[in-house]
Formats: sequence, C-alpha cells, structure tokens
Amino acid sequence: MADALKPIWSGETLAMDSGVTHRIAVARYHLHAAAHRIAAECERILEEVDRPERRLWRDAVGDALVASRHLLAIVAHHRVPAAPADAGEYFGTLFDLIREPQQRIVAATSTVLGLVPTGPEEELLLHDVRAIRETAVELWALEGPEAQTPVRRPSATRSGIPPVEAGPARPRLLLADDDADARRALSRLLERLGYAVSAAENGRAALALAESAPPDLILTDITMPELDGLDLLKRLKAAEGTRDIPVIVVSGVDDLQIVARCIEQGAEDHITKPYEPLLLHARIRASLERKRMRDVELAYLGRVSQLTTAAEAVELGTYAAGSLDALGGHDDELGRLARVFDRMVTGFKSREERLQQRLGQLRHEMRQAKGRASEAATSPADESPFRTGQVVADRYEILGELGRGGMGMVYHARDRQLAEEIAMKVVRRDLVGQNLNLVERLKSEMRLARRISHRNVVRAHDLGEFEGVYFLTMEYVKGISVAELLNTRGALSVESTLAVGTQLAEALAVAHEQQIIHRDIKPENLLVTEDGVLKVMDFGLARVAEHETRFTQAGYVVGTPGYMAPELHLGGTFEARSDLFSAGVVLYECLTGQAPFAASSPMAMIDLVLACRPRPVRHLVPQAPAGLVHVIDRLLKREPKDRLGSARELAEQLAQVGQSAR
Repeated sequence: MADALKPIWSGETLAMDSGVTHRIAVARYHLHAAAHRIAAECERILEEVDRPERRLWRDAVGDALVASRHLLAIVAHHRVPAAPADAGEYFGTLFDLIREPQQRIVAATSTVLGLVPTGPEEELLLHDVRAIRETAVELWALEGPEAQTPVRRPSATRSGIPPVEAGPARPRLLLADDDADARRALSRLLERLGYAVSAAENGRAALALAESAPPDLILTDITMPELDGLDLLKRLKAAEGTRDIPVIVVSGVDDLQIVARCIEQGAEDHITKPYEPLLLHARIRASLERKRMRDVELAYLGRVSQLTTAAEAVELGTYAAGSLDALGGHDDELGRLARVFDRMVTGFKSREERLQQRLGQLRHEMRQAKGRASEAATSPADESPFRTGQVVADRYEILGELGRGGMGMVYHARDRQLAEEIAMKVVRRDLVGQNLNLVERLKSEMRLARRISHRNVVRAHDLGEFEGVYFLTMEYVKGISVAELLNTRGALSVESTLAVGTQLAEALAVAHEQQIIHRDIKPENLLVTEDGVLKVMDFGLARVAEHETRFTQAGYVVGTPGYMAPELHLGGTFEARSDLFSAGVVLYECLTGQAPFAASSPMAMIDLVLACRPRPVRHLVPQAPAGLVHVIDRLLKREPKDRLGSARELAEQLAQVGQSAR
C-alpha cells in the first residue's frame, strides 16, 4: 500500500504516456485522492465521536472508514496493463470492484445523516459527513466506462487534506508568530489549503493588521515580543471591531494553566506544536463555521433591530413607507414579516389620512349645523329635579341642562372631587316607582358599560342617588348629536357619512368583542365632538350577548322601532348583527337625509321594517360610491346571516370606500 501511495503523495512528477495510458493514470490519480479524502475525514470524525453517547455515530462512521480503506486498496492494487488498448474495458473492471465499498460508504453516511443533531457541534459533524457522502457518490463521475475525458476534481494536498476552493471569497487568515521559519511553513501550508494568508512577526503588528482589515480568523503564538499572545487576545476581545474574530492559539506551550488562560481570554481553540496538519485544518474549518453561524445570528439580530426601530417609528408617527424595502428583499421569514409590516402600516396611514379628511368635512358640517341650531327655538323644559348651581350629593355641581330623553333629564355638571366636567343622566321618579327592579337594572347596566374603554364610546362613571333621585354620571362630550346634525342639515356628505360610520363600527367592534350589544343604536345616541370624534352613548341599555334578562322577559321595551332589526320585532334575541342593522339605518339616514323606514304610526313603521324594502340609495343619491351603497344594502338585509359578519368587517369595508365622491 505504501508503495502504491508514494507516486501520488510524494510530490514527484509522474511520467505518463499520451493516449489511453495517460487517461487511465489521471483517472486513477483522482480516484485515489478522493478515496484518501474520505478515509482521512472518517478518521477525524471518529476522534470527535469517540464517546459512549455517540455509539451510533461511531459505528456508522467506522463502517465508512473500513469501506474507504477497502476502496483505497482496490484502486492501488488494480494495476494498469502494460499496453492497454481500451480504457473502457479497464474502467469497467475497476468500477465493478469499487461498487461494493462505494455503496457501503454511501449507506453508512446516510445512516449518520438520518440522526437528529442535539447541538451546534453535531450540526458541524453532519456537514462533514454530508461532504463525505457527496464525494463517494461522485466517484462515478471521475471516470466511467463511457467517459472520453477524466473529470477534474480538487486534488488533495500532501497531508491528505482537501483544500478550500480558491476564489475571491477565500477565507482570510492572519498568522502571528515571531519565528520566521515556523511562520513561513505554516503560511505555505495554509495557502496550499486554499486560504488567503497574511502574516505578522509579533502581536503588535498582528493587532494593527486586525484593526485595519479584520480577517476571518487569527492564528497566534503565545510567546512573542512587544505584545504576547495573551495580551493580543485581550486587546482583540476588548475592541468592538475585532471581538468577534475567532482566534486559535498555535503554540509549543502545553501547560494546562496557560491553555486555560487562553480559553478564558476568548480563544476559540488551542493547538500544541508540532501540530498535525489534518487536525489543524479541521479546527480551522470548525472555527470558521462557528464564526459563520455567529455572523448569521448577528445579521439576523440586526434585521430584528430594524423591525423594532420601525415599530417604534410607527408609535412616534415618524415611520416612512418603504423604509423596510431592503429588509423586505430577503426571501425568509423576517423578509416576509417586513413586507407585511410595511403594507399594514402604509395601509393604516392611508386609512388614517382618509379618516382625517372625512373628519375635517364632518367638523365643517357640524359648525354649520350648530349655527342653525342656535337660531332654532328650544322647547320649554319639563319639570327638572335639579337646578343650575345646585350641588348634588355634596359632589356634583349642576352647570346647566343638556337635554332630555325617555328616562329623564341630562345635565352638564362638575365633579368637585375630581375637578372635571361630567354629564349626569337622571332617572325619572315615576319610572322608579313603576319598576321596583329598575335600580338593580341600572347597576347591572353600569357594570356592563364600564367594561368598554374606547375613544369612540362615552365612558360610564358611576351610579348615585340624591333625595330619592337616581342618576348616572358619565363622560361629558362637548359637541352635537348626529340627530341634531340631520335635523339642521338634512343629508350629510359622503365623507361625513363615512366618518360617522367608520367610528360607529369601531365602537361596536370593541363592545361586541366584550360580548356587549348596544340594542339602541340611533342618531340621538351618537355624539360628535368639536374635533369630529364620534362618541356612542347610552350603553346603559346594553346587555351581555345571548343572555335574556328578566326585565326584557317581563315586557320592557328596548330599542327604537325604526332602528330595530326585524328579528327583534318578532321576539327574537339581540345579537351583534342586530346592532349592525341599526348602524345600516343610521348610515342610510346620514347619506340620504331620510329615514329608510318612515311611517305615521309605530305599527306601520314595524311593518316597513319587517318588509325591509327601503327606497334604494341610488335613487336618492345617484353619486354615492358603489362601495358605500353595497355596505348599506348588506346591513339592511332582513335575515341576520345575510348582513356583514361583524362590526370589524364593517369598519374595514368603510375604510376602503373611495374618498373623492361627495
């Protein structure tokens, strides 16, 4: 065997005849080199898996090693005829002989590749085993019976180590050693292995080179003038620009304490001189692979940081559309997340811009309506339980009347304890007298209302009693109701209708997610602030979805006939889509200026609601956007299942309606 290996690994120039003999000799050379690489790699891996817990690895790699040695013997002893007439006949015989060990190598490495790695070290081993398997599979490509010319493969070095492919992306190594002969010898070895090598005669020169052009890996001696290996390690690991460069200490010092200090200072590995080239190359490859994995991790974390910065920019309102284009160009999970994030934020900003335009139009129409409302005469007030200036319950100072409803007066008051303005809704004495359960009902309603917290919902505060008068306190909204807007303006513009509808849908979505149904959506219960923000009030009539209260069962009428869904007039239960029907009535009225179900008596109105055939929006507002008309038509369907699925869906569809039509 030794004689057979000598002409290949001795570095001598082989004297080869031309023609058939030349082709056979070159092909045998590459076959032998490939088999030697497989055997060398198997031996190295066996050293790393020589542990009881890796018995399966050891057995499989051992089988591959035995087969590779058998392969080497076959190639070495299958002599070339003195005057071969045909290369095909020779290779036909040779490949019949190597088929069995080749298949054993492939089978053994396939067994290893079927194992599940438990850490980074085993991931690296699998990478090496995969390379062995690929080399074994490619043996047929080196030269087969049908081939006309041998396929060139990377040859092995004198040490039997496969070199790194040469090219512009070759790993760059920095070698620091004060022994010139040792430095030259190691540099030549590393260059033959395919690395780009720069050398320094001491630690200080190595530090300067590392800082000016950081290499992929540094190999350093310990004992050097000016700056020894330990100090070099300390300097490298302390600087941000060089701390991630892996360092392997290659030294004649084998004292365990020195080795331990090297590792503590951040060395990736320690190799004692004289070193085995195969072991040195394996350690370099493993260190470079770990660095590659760290670089991938750092790049990943950097991209995560970009997303975090973008999220913070959204929070601050400074996010610029397209700022994640570079990150979104990656075809991986983070790239896809960046693209989705950018589309979502851009969509949100576009929706917000449309909403602000709509709110601007709504504010304009509010100012016009308030001007007209101030000119209208107000009806004389009914009996009022409280007077302006009175302090109720030693806490609430009455500032004036806001209006009245079916349950009683609504006051503008000041909470002296919290120093803020509130609205106070008083319950008529006669209602309390007629329904002994009403107080408990109010408490239940207040608890439900306080579960909703949203900018488009009037906040509920408390339930109180003063001198036999019960009252609810809530957020004070300075503005105008949608009912007043319609009474003074008639129809609203498309933009104002969309502003009302979008905000109403957002409020209902939040309430419905809490399983709370409003039950009485109508223009009187929708307030618009001076900034154009819609506030839904009177959730005091709401109930938890799918829960029939004893008050309703007793015949208490909840809702306003012209805005109630058909199923409610037929004794059905309230559900989220019942509120959506009411929202459709409000949108119809805002856009057309007419109620879809208008009649001279409650019974006639109920008949119209049950028929669900309002005059088409297109007949009243021909220029209305098709998307808005479609939404209103869906909301006013007789059967709940035919309406939109949720308030969230309503908000999404209204946000997409075009903004140019008026």
